[in-house]
Amino acid sequence: MLASKKFWSMSVMAVALALGYLIGHSDGKSGREIFKSANASNNPTISPVEPRPNDVYFPNTEHLAPDEMRVIACGTGMPTTRAAQAAACFLVELGNGDKFLFDLGSGSAERISSLQIPYDFLDKVFIGHLHSDHFGSLGELFIGGALMGRQKPLRVWGPTGPVPELGTAYAVEKMQEMYAPLVGKSVAA
Repeated sequence: MLASKKFWSMSVMAVALALGYLIGHSDGKSGREIFKSANASNNPTISPVEPRPNDVYFPNTEHLAPDEMRVIACGTGMPTTRAAQAAACFLVELGNGDKFLFDLGSGSAERISSLQIPYDFLDKVFIGHLHSDHFGSLGELFIGGALMGRQKPLRVWGPTGPVPELGTAYAVEKMQEMYAPLVGKSVAA
């Protein structure tokens, strides 16, 4: 009995919705507006399905004039990366073609790679300090460049330490030693 009541209730509701739709479209138009907005002349009558320009920026889809600069946050997170957020990394692109990376925190190499910029143009890196949230992906950029045919050396600037073993030059030297069997001698940092 309960199933039968449910069936008839649903049937009556479906018929009512269908009648409402037909009545609303009986004038041959796309339907009747129930609510009018203050600026109805600017609102489309149906939901737009075409892409709207300038609502979203996709890297490498916008011209950069010679006197302009673009800054892309490739990572803004903490030292412990999350799937949706890499640690600190900013790409600065100048209109003359120069590109600079400021910090290269853990997880940011994936974001940089997705920009599809040839690695020969990603050769200048500035490191704020030697924690993983600021240079954790340096090795990935180094290896990525070697695998993708970087012909220029990867140049890295960063802090010196109270002793040479705690500075950027030493960290980069040891990174090169670690990756030497994979990279070979053709690309030096």
